[in-house]
Amino acid sequence: MRLRALPLLLMVLATPVAGTAAPVPNDSGVSWSPERIVLGADTLVELKLQVPAGTGPLHAAASTGAFVADRVEGGTVRLFQWRPPSVRYPLVAVLLFWAAAPRPDSPPQVTVVRLPLVGLTELDVATAAGANVEVEVADRRFGPVKADGRGRARVPVEVPPGVRKARVLATRGTLRTDATAPLDPPPGSPLAAVLTPSPLPPSAGGWLLMAGEAPLRGGDLDVEVEGAVVVAQDARTTSHLAPPHASSAAPHDVVRMRVIPVAGAERVRVSVRRRDNNPASRADAEVTMLSTPVAVHPPGMDASWRSSFFLLAGGVLAGGSNTGPSGGVGVSVLTPLWRQRLAAELEVGARSSTLSDAVGALGAVRSQVLALPLLVSVRAELFRRAAFSLHGRAGAGPVPIHHHLLPSDFQGEVKESKVSGMGFVALQASHRFGRWSALAEARGAWAPVHTPWLDTQLGGLAMYLGMRFEP
Repeated sequence: MRLRALPLLLMVLATPVAGTAAPVPNDSGVSWSPERIVLGADTLVELKLQVPAGTGPLHAAASTGAFVADRVEGGTVRLFQWRPPSVRYPLVAVLLFWAAAPRPDSPPQVTVVRLPLVGLTELDVATAAGANVEVEVADRRFGPVKADGRGRARVPVEVPPGVRKARVLATRGTLRTDATAPLDPPPGSPLAAVLTPSPLPPSAGGWLLMAGEAPLRGGDLDVEVEGAVVVAQDARTTSHLAPPHASSAAPHDVVRMRVIPVAGAERVRVSVRRRDNNPASRADAEVTMLSTPVAVHPPGMDASWRSSFFLLAGGVLAGGSNTGPSGGVGVSVLTPLWRQRLAAELEVGARSSTLSDAVGALGAVRSQVLALPLLVSVRAELFRRAAFSLHGRAGAGPVPIHHHLLPSDFQGEVKESKVSGMGFVALQASHRFGRWSALAEARGAWAPVHTPWLDTQLGGLAMYLGMRFEP
């Protein structure tokens, strides 16, 4: 009999049910439930942390997966909910929990939790037709599965992190085969990396916290940073239950580095990669900066509220004679909402269209329309990479309309005015050059106008180019 193990495949059909166990404490005062986390079967993990009385808000970050809420306040027991990633290969999730330090130049105390995530997969085995196949992985047996007429069997298995081989047992009658099958190693586990506090104070700066599935040395990491200077610090193991201690020679649970924003920076981006690992073991963290100039803000206004001015010019494609030039000037106020990604805007625009046409044998008719939209909108930052950013805009407002029907051979002069309305959505790209930004915007608007002498649509698809200036 010949036994052969084929490479692991991601499991699609097999979904074993994992029961919920009581929380299991560890030596850092953290417990979680279920005890054994199976990817694909367990969709929510609850973690309880014991903290000293009087501890402020507790923050959380993860190397993979996502927290339902990454900040919990109040009490000596803090409950976090964490959703595992959607992958099926085994890995270790690294979770960081910390409270803000009393002083900006003091690093926060950090608790590191490493959760082993069991992967779901299927092992393809080739053996004798009709043989019963069992697979043993990390002292657990799966199966038996009966091989088909061609001697093929597919055995659903659960693989913990770090396991590199499986034992395959095949039995047919009195004949028994015992072999070892290698398991494909999963991709390298990503690091947990976070910048704190958020947003970073412009002058005091903050801390970059890093941890992996095993203790790290600061010299084992490549750190790339944009918008700040990173000052190397001693690696320290810190916990909410024990004071920190420093040693630069031995590996530690947490590697910490001081981060100081450069002058004028508004965003800091950090990329961390383990030198002896593949590109999968890396993490990015970014934070929106507060503005460094304070004197430009009125007394009593938080410095995170920043204003800018913009100018747009272009044209509208609305079909027929409704096509025409358009533009606007406005002011934006960046708010502290959504980590300073939301801005409120007021725009005053101008839109015109002209009709010149012949009406049969009666002669020519000429008509001019001028609209001055007054639009209130919200701008949300959707994406940012270095100096480039992409924003979504939506707004509405009143539109005063002036219609001038010029005199013709069969019609006298007519002038009429009306206040209508306009709504719009837009996608805006921006590239920053210091205090100036170049803008390109695609906008769709809806603005029907009906008067005794006019029936038109001043909306349509508009394309604009422009600039934004931040004083």
